Amino acid sequence: MNCNICQRSTLDSNACKSCYLNLCQWLREIPQLRRESEHFVAPGRSGSGAVSAERSIGVNVNALDYSMAGELLGILHSWESMIRSARRLTPPAFLRKEPTIDQEVQTACDFQVAHILWSIDQDWIGDFYIEVKEQHSKGLAAAKRFVEQPRRIPCPTDDCHKFIVIDADDLLKDVTCYGCKNSWSVLRLVALAMSNPHRKFFLDVEAIGLWLGITQRQVYKIIKAHDIERRGALYDLAGVIANR
Repeated sequence: MNCNICQRSTLDSNACKSCYLNLCQWLREIPQLRRESEHFVAPGRSGSGAVSAERSIGVNVNALDYSMAGELLGILHSWESMIRSARRLTPPAFLRKEPTIDQEVQTACDFQVAHILWSIDQDWIGDFYIEVKEQHSKGLAAAKRFVEQPRRIPCPTDDCHKFIVIDADDLLKDVTCYGCKNSWSVLRLVALAMSNPHRKFFLDVEAIGLWLGITQRQVYKIIKAHDIERRGALYDLAGVIANR
């Protein structure tokens, strides 16, 4: 039997222990991430919460959206409704509404954790995993919990074996290879690197989504459906594009 999420072999369920533990951890952390995101609604705050010297131009939209939990609760409640129906539990319409967003998110996550052993044996667990992971990632970003890792791609110049750090959020920015000293825009560099059939081009899911203009969930679906080559948390971009 193979895990419906990562395709690794598993003995007695449709999800392996690693994927099961990931889901439990993310669901337990999401309520706290939502609470922390409230401290970053005002722009110009650093990861430590200190006010930056940069001039403010409004609000931190990502933190505001996550703290309001509209999308988050919509996703959690849709899965909860399906689980309640399948397990013949009290329908959502008959449940008492929680008085605050904080309690509502906590209750929704607690419900999923309580039913996770049943959920991992359902054929939809892969989609559930992707959506929970995406919401957890958005929470990490909204709460300033992470330091973004640099993205590197191989230099497309013949006989140059250096890697170039790129900013996937600014595809028109010029970058220079410190090996051969050639310069390109990020957009042109990616196109050249992909045109070289002898070099694999691996990126994380977020960067692939930005490059292709699709959501992380859509990227994960392509990866799962077509067994895209993987190196750690990075995936072969050309493979995703070919199977899009």
